Amino acid sequence: MPDLLDATTVRTAIDVDVPAERAFQAFTTEIEKWWDAGHHILEAPLATMEFQPYAGGHIIDRGTDGSECHWARVLAYEPPRRVVFSWDINIRWQIETDPSRCSEIEVAFIPIAEAATRVELTHRHLDRHGPGWESMRDAVSQGWSLDGFAAFAAGRNSLRLPAITDAALQERLAHVKPYTVMLLHRTDKCVRPDVDPIIWEHGRRNQALVEAGEMLIVMPSFDDSPLAGIGIFAADVERVEDIVKADPGVRAGIFSYELHPAGGFPGDALR
Repeated sequence: MPDLLDATTVRTAIDVDVPAERAFQAFTTEIEKWWDAGHHILEAPLATMEFQPYAGGHIIDRGTDGSECHWARVLAYEPPRRVVFSWDINIRWQIETDPSRCSEIEVAFIPIAEAATRVELTHRHLDRHGPGWESMRDAVSQGWSLDGFAAFAAGRNSLRLPAITDAALQERLAHVKPYTVMLLHRTDKCVRPDVDPIIWEHGRRNQALVEAGEMLIVMPSFDDSPLAGIGIFAADVERVEDIVKADPGVRAGIFSYELHPAGGFPGDALR
């Protein structure tokens, strides 16, 4: 968690197992790959971010609706040791156009080993935001976290999901189709290799069901758990019940099953 250096300054730091050059690049030009997509002041969901790599540049958020928000000015850009940018956001969480009423952030990249760097972020001059500036100090002292940055810089948890708008989600939900999910379980009678001929015929029948368009996805389980596999059918539970009862493994008692009605989004796999 960030610490208060004094009444108007917040600092946080983290060690990352990468050289300073890599840490600097990850923090700046690759910012959109680790930044929390929920932390922005756009009206639309965040689509992309750009950190312009030069003094006089900006940090720019772009929304899914094409809107832009220039919320920081790059005041110093000195790879791989230091970057400074302004915090052009007022206490109402709107863009501040008066530079004299903006705080600033300095990020230092301090080598502590051949492939390790301490990253120190200092958010200072918070009193520049004017009356009520303490609320901004309290907010950033809770909000600044370098955990996501450190994980990304070190090559961990680098997944950044695209933004899905409410309209896009509603459109997809309108196309949900009914399916039936089968969970197939091994019973105590499923003793290998004694039952291998039955399992072979079970597999042959599954592939025939796929070819016939009855089973859309068949996924055998390869671990030692009781779960033998999962199947997704393009039919209601009653029809799938009739299909599964005729399975060689079910008839022999080496498999039991559960059937669950479900909804799915047709795509590359679900027809």
